[in-house]
Amino acid sequence: MLPQPKDLERICKGLATLDAVISEDWESRTYSFNAGWNTRAKHRMASMRNGSGDDWFIVFTPSGVFVKAFWHEYPRVDDVAALYEGLPKALAPQLKEAAFEMEYVTFGGWHDGKTWTLRGDQKPMREELVMLSGSATAYVKLVKHVYELKVPKEVVTQVLAGKKLDAAMLAKLPTERTLAELRADLREIGV
Repeated sequence: MLPQPKDLERICKGLATLDAVISEDWESRTYSFNAGWNTRAKHRMASMRNGSGDDWFIVFTPSGVFVKAFWHEYPRVDDVAALYEGLPKALAPQLKEAAFEMEYVTFGGWHDGKTWTLRGDQKPMREELVMLSGSATAYVKLVKHVYELKVPKEVVTQVLAGKKLDAAMLAKLPTERTLAELRADLREIGV
């Protein structure tokens, strides 16, 4: 199960912030967050791309949250309409978002302001659901595996809890980037 939307958005911003610190090149990052995905509609979008053909997208809107995930080694959903049956009308435009490639779905759902509705194969999402719960331990392991870097768990914990990245925290992370150099990335993330 996913955390409540407010917590999930905070965690997604934290993951994107940490990845921006660790990887200067946006294309090489696993996690990203765009606080200005659709500024007119006040939509924000979090995403994960692992470089192996797996991805997920989470759109935060004033009316709820939309989730779409694809894992290339698992069967995709044959009937996307059935997977998203009952999707609130306010979230329905996300089904037509070209960037999400809705023909490739293994897991998806939404939060309607009260509760989560999640369907599809949760097995490939198991590790991501742990990550999206805000597990600093899971992120530290991921960075060690993907980037072969060590990151201090205490800094990861602070960032995932929503603490604003400062120079002291940045100095403990494996990067030569300064806060000034990160400014554009942090503005895009909305932190």
